[in-house]
Amino acid sequence: MTVSSQQKRFFDDFGYIFLPGLMKEEVGWITEEYERLFSESGIVHDGTKRSSLGHIVEKSELLCTLLDHPKVDGLLAGLMGDDYNYLGSGADLYVEDGLWHPDCHDAPVLQVKWAMYLDHLTIDAGALRVVPGSHKQGWVGNLDTESLWGFGMEEVPCVAPDNEPGDVLVFNLQTLHNSLGGGKRRRMLNMVACAACRTEEEITFLKKRIPKTRTELQWEIMRNTAPPQRLRRLNQLWKVLGS
Repeated sequence: MTVSSQQKRFFDDFGYIFLPGLMKEEVGWITEEYERLFSESGIVHDGTKRSSLGHIVEKSELLCTLLDHPKVDGLLAGLMGDDYNYLGSGADLYVEDGLWHPDCHDAPVLQVKWAMYLDHLTIDAGALRVVPGSHKQGWVGNLDTESLWGFGMEEVPCVAPDNEPGDVLVFNLQTLHNSLGGGKRRRMLNMVACAACRTEEEITFLKKRIPKTRTELQWEIMRNTAPPQRLRRLNQLWKVLGS
């Protein structure tokens, strides 16, 4: 995939980009691996609270190939530059309403989340909501909309594209987002990446952003099966941990 100048401008201005059907051809095997890994993890999801499985991509040789896929790599490179860093992955089974929040604040480099929901979702049934442009406003933590603006979470002006399995939404980690309604097992797969870190401030940020040892990264499968292009996405973190 090649990101157009208009798509890059849209992402920079509004803090997200929605790509319907981007992984439609791949969603079958992605879902099978997702379900297999959750099953083998021993996590019991009873629908009363969110269940999470960290490092899901790194646990699967097949899912690791996502980082090599031209649709994924081309998209991330187009948004962050061809020397971007892969930071990790996760999977969640979401339950009912969330809270409005950004995933980070004050980062000296661009960080993005590549999010893929594996179920049909609408704005009233768990589709991801984002507030365009909010990545430029410096929000921190979970927001109390009643205290801030005097209305409920569902009234926050936002964009919430209907989701079909295979759709992908990528957003700046500083963008306000949430999901409301829906069932008790909304499946989401995500990968997080950041732009290359060059200045002393950026390298310091990267050291704080990642585990303190290479072992904690859980990248054995990811690195041992990596073609050269994937290694480019892992090497800066590996070098930082070795320094």
